[in-house]
Amino acid sequence: MRTFHFEKEKYGFELQMDLHKFETNPNVFFEKSPHTTDFFEIFIFEKAKGGIDLNGHNLNIEENSLFFISPYQKKSCEINITNIKGFHLVFQNDFLSDFFNDKLFVYRLQYFYNSKHPQYLKLTKDEYYKTQFALNEIISEITDFQNDSLHIIRSLLYFYLSKLNRLFSKQYNLSHETQKISIVYKFKEELELNIRKFHSVEDYCNILNTNRQQLNKVIKKYFGCTSKEIIHFRLLQEIKMELRYSNKTISEIAIALNFSEANNLTRFFNRLEGTTPSYYRKKHQNDSHLP
Repeated sequence: MRTFHFEKEKYGFELQMDLHKFETNPNVFFEKSPHTTDFFEIFIFEKAKGGIDLNGHNLNIEENSLFFISPYQKKSCEINITNIKGFHLVFQNDFLSDFFNDKLFVYRLQYFYNSKHPQYLKLTKDEYYKTQFALNEIISEITDFQNDSLHIIRSLLYFYLSKLNRLFSKQYNLSHETQKISIVYKFKEELELNIRKFHSVEDYCNILNTNRQQLNKVIKKYFGCTSKEIIHFRLLQEIKMELRYSNKTISEIAIALNFSEANNLTRFFNRLEGTTPSYYRKKHQNDSHLP
């Protein structure tokens, strides 16, 4: 599977983010075959037709719709580039986390590393045009880069991502709070780092040095479900990605994801997905269901 890597020196100086309009060169941004990136992406469609398969969700593109992609998440695109209009925003975590001295910043945003809800947002025309201002200003700063441009770009990007977090949280009835209950964001980070090894609430309580009751309380407030459900959503997503994009047997996937035996993985998958891993693979491998 192809992996796209971030180009820091694209403009002749180091810049850990980039932003383009689809109208200028849409062919650069869309890949029909399954692929991944080593950076964060946001597809921002003002006008387009087609669909994106992201983390097992086949999502149709609508006017004023956004798609949020975290590093190394698998996706494939089937998009008609005729009369397309919108933006492609990419950045590396360090661009903001180092400057704000907050390595958990991206985990504070509900639309990244969210295995329960589709990483998709539909805006009203008014919401789209309000947030569009920041994007045009970022493009202007990149085009006419000056000594203070980095500070302006970071500020605009922080503003934009935070506004989108509020809108995403409202759409899915989630908490948009980003500055409190840091255990939530640490939990999201540890889940990404350890999901292939640890599957129980107790495992993550030990890592976070907390107890089950306290963890469930804050997770329920932030996500609207229990910590066990979040772990299972994320583990299910990992199994799906293996079934779609690898040639490993069910037994090999079970070993890679630390199940004691293949039957336990099959029972887990069947209980949450309502079908067997083998049937799911046959139906979805390499996004074969895409038109």
